[in-house]
Amino acid sequence: MKWLARLFPTDDRASETSTDDLHRAAAALLMEVARTDGEVDEREERLLIQAVQRHWRLDDTEMADIVSELRERVEAATDLFEFTRPLRERWDPETRVRLIYDMWAIAAADGKADVHEEQLIRRVSELLYVSHGDYIRGKMAALGEDG
Repeated sequence: MKWLARLFPTDDRASETSTDDLHRAAAALLMEVARTDGEVDEREERLLIQAVQRHWRLDDTEMADIVSELRERVEAATDLFEFTRPLRERWDPETRVRLIYDMWAIAAADGKADVHEEQLIRRVSELLYVSHGDYIRGKMAALGEDG
């Protein structure tokens, strides 16, 4: 069974979502930020891989699996709720805030965050129940702005 199928069960059985599946969902959200502006540049990809390896230690094979499966799933997804719901339900607030900070770091990899990246991160932070203050602090930290 593929990891996305475990994240999004289609029947009434209890979800078999593992910790690794949650890490993959978070990596998917980071990947979505990287591709929001139309292309994933080298800096964004490097930050994405560093964040994944630092927090969740997914190996290269797992990352390749995520990338290939996400291309299909993200194109078909109608709402970020699919990716955020399991994280909101299973992760503590601190871990969810850390994900928002990582999303901002990827968005700002080119020195600025475009409006589409900002909107995506705002929506994800709302879906994860991350406070607006933490959202703003993540943005300021990533863009090197004084607060």
